[in-house]
Amino acid sequence: MTVIESVVKLLLEKLADPIIQEAILLYGVREQVELLVAEFRRMRCFLKDADTKQEGDERVKNWVWDVRDVAYDAEDVIDTFLFKVAPPLRQRGFVGRIRRYAFTPLELTARHEVGLEIERIKNKTRTISESRSTYGIENIGPQAGTSSAGRSHQEWRLTSPLSQEPDFVGFEKDMEILMAQLMEGESRRCVVSVVGMGGLGKTTLIRKVYNNTRVKTHFYSCEWISISQEYSVRDLLTKIINRYMVISEADLKNMDLFQLRHKISLYLQEKRYLMVLDDIWTMEAWNALNDAFPDVNNGSRVVLTTRNKGVALYADPRSQPHELRFLTNEESWDLFCKKTLILVRDGGCPQDLEKLGREIVEKCHGLPLAIAVIGGLLSVKEPREWENVRKSISWQFVKGEVKISHILSLSYKDLPYYLKPCFLYLGNFPEDHEFRAKELIQMWAAEGFLQQRGEETLEEVGEDCLKELIQRSMVQLARRSTGGNIKSCRIHDLLRDLSISEAKEGMFLQVHSGINASAPLVSRARRVAIYHNNSSEYISLSRSTPHLRSVLMYGHGSPWLQREEEKFLFRGFKLLRVLYIHGAVIEKVPREIGELIHLRYLGCTSTDLRSLPSSIGNLHNLQTLSIACHDGLMKVPSTIGKMRQLRHFHVKSRDKDFRVTYGQIEGRPRLDRINSLQTLSLVTSGKWMEDGCLGKLTNLKKLGICVQTEADAEVLYESIVNLDGLHSLYLKGSLSKLPDSSFFPINLTKLTLTRSHLKEDPMVTLEKLKNLRILRLLIWSYLGKEMACSAQGFPRLESLHLRELYLLEEWEVEKGAMPSLLHLHIDQCYELKKLPEGLQHVSTLNKLQLWSMSDEFKARLEEDRGEDWDKIRHIPSIDISDGIC
Repeated sequence: MTVIESVVKLLLEKLADPIIQEAILLYGVREQVELLVAEFRRMRCFLKDADTKQEGDERVKNWVWDVRDVAYDAEDVIDTFLFKVAPPLRQRGFVGRIRRYAFTPLELTARHEVGLEIERIKNKTRTISESRSTYGIENIGPQAGTSSAGRSHQEWRLTSPLSQEPDFVGFEKDMEILMAQLMEGESRRCVVSVVGMGGLGKTTLIRKVYNNTRVKTHFYSCEWISISQEYSVRDLLTKIINRYMVISEADLKNMDLFQLRHKISLYLQEKRYLMVLDDIWTMEAWNALNDAFPDVNNGSRVVLTTRNKGVALYADPRSQPHELRFLTNEESWDLFCKKTLILVRDGGCPQDLEKLGREIVEKCHGLPLAIAVIGGLLSVKEPREWENVRKSISWQFVKGEVKISHILSLSYKDLPYYLKPCFLYLGNFPEDHEFRAKELIQMWAAEGFLQQRGEETLEEVGEDCLKELIQRSMVQLARRSTGGNIKSCRIHDLLRDLSISEAKEGMFLQVHSGINASAPLVSRARRVAIYHNNSSEYISLSRSTPHLRSVLMYGHGSPWLQREEEKFLFRGFKLLRVLYIHGAVIEKVPREIGELIHLRYLGCTSTDLRSLPSSIGNLHNLQTLSIACHDGLMKVPSTIGKMRQLRHFHVKSRDKDFRVTYGQIEGRPRLDRINSLQTLSLVTSGKWMEDGCLGKLTNLKKLGICVQTEADAEVLYESIVNLDGLHSLYLKGSLSKLPDSSFFPINLTKLTLTRSHLKEDPMVTLEKLKNLRILRLLIWSYLGKEMACSAQGFPRLESLHLRELYLLEEWEVEKGAMPSLLHLHIDQCYELKKLPEGLQHVSTLNKLQLWSMSDEFKARLEEDRGEDWDKIRHIPSIDISDGIC
């Protein structure tokens, strides 16, 4: 839908809510609201097509803006109205019934005010509807041959599987040169620079080199740091330290920049390392990081990608920067064919279509980003529509560079109506930020951008939207999960600039960063992203934009918020739907959070949180509660049982198993009444599981639980057998023994066990799980010395991870076991003597990682000499290392 149409749609849905309907009836404004709804429904009929026509017609554009303004006004009135009257309407029993009909003086005033506001908006909508005739646009509507942007969401289907990484065309020789620079030549720490304009493919090339198996095994330690224009030195240094070491937040806070750099330098002193600094803009940024990377003549390398050749020469005058070229005509056509999936789908390219396609490619001047985006646009169009696209492309070289904004804008305008707000929302994320797919989709759902489609969940609809944006090359796939699903994505900075520009014009979003901190906020913006931490900004935000629906805050350097600042942040924006705080240390969520009754998404990645207030239960509309907090346990009040719309409750864990945090649910909340709950992770076992409560959460797809007693383990086993929809199960804590395989949910695809202290071989039970695809046996999950996988066991297992099984000595794999295995990772199993014989029969295995194993074990795997080399010589990717890259 158009951005404005999504606002109108949400408004109509809101007015149909039973709570609002009751309030409208009691407040005597039913007739006015019904007339208002009728006007907005009439407007909505015109909005979809008006969006495609407003670019070339100022009259249509002005009319759409008028609709936008009045829709925002109406949304504010209704949400404010609901904020004032909802609490008494939600009260139950006799007191609630009396309270409904006994208006206080304050409520009588509110009743009068809301009546006047609705009347004002109703009159305004009527005027706008009538103005179509005045503007001469009353006949706009669908016409033959319209753009695929009008295609319904139900009609869209992915025509080809998404590739694991961006298509790689024309850079094969560049890759060979760069790999030689990294692994050969001088022993000094060299800086290898890749230089070129935005969109040439610098990051794609370096990522391909960085992920190469030979490169990974050559260096002891590898790290990728995205710099961008809006960087914080402390944030970057802290990120590197957290990757290598375990240091408390308090200790990090007390270190100055010199100490942080020194800490990193000491760690890297005796190690051959590879450090990638992606998208570095200034010499100052290089100076701020340079001292952290020591030169001890061991062949370490630092890689820079930059648009500024001067920065590259400054970082290392003795190394000639590698300047990327534009693609040749044939390389451009090759990339275009890969992106334009219709050529693959039809099994070839008709002569007339190829001629048209080559004309389109020629206009891209060999710039990979332009080719990818225009190819993605055409991949969802019929051949008869290509000519219209060719005519629309009008851009050229300007002062030695390609001006690409027009072609990117064309691709945005061609997006289907349901994808436009989804794309604009990406402007919230910082430059070069890798965002998690699940979080993004949950935010989309909270904002109301996703339309219900048959029996599919909103999450499934959102995943389709993300896939379509990736197919159109508007979003880049960054990482997949072990099971092959989209795990994280990123957006090219030029496309991010486009999303911010379009969002700002439509009052959809305002970005407030450290660079333009003095710039005034657009007072009508519905969403704001803050990239710096200044409590005075929160105050000014609340005063100038009380109508905000979304606040995303990205802190730098883990600043601490004072108590008054915390209270203000959590109560200052009464109409919020999304509140996301990343990088700010918050000790306590204030009870005022319960006032944000419209909130649907609450994400807080703080580091010192120990509890949630009981008022969290007032958030009846909350769909997602995602918290990262203090090491150990975080208390979760029993009032969580009142949050009937909750779909995802996730207490995030840390990277290291011994730093995992769990939510401790207090009392006996009736979680089984939360029918929509899909994610419950990570929590401790307890009284809340009694009376079969856990087993009644039949919509659960992901469960992560720390088992504290044997009695809790028995309750767990009795419960999970009923959870047929469960796909992912994470269990920590002593289990004594596993239940029979029949107790595990039939659709379980991912299982993680840690500190389970199992004495019997778990493979005997687990290999019978016919749908299991991912198995992770982590630290102390098994205490035995021997383990065996029998023939025909694990029929669908694709990924197996064995980590810190310190007593394991022998592992047997019979021929025919694990016939679908793709990835095997063994880490810190020091007593394991050798790999099993049967591994050589697993022909599907394409990736083997063996980290921090004994010298005896590694000696058996030496290429062409080791006793076990024949077992693994058929595996394409082998990573045997002492460090983690």
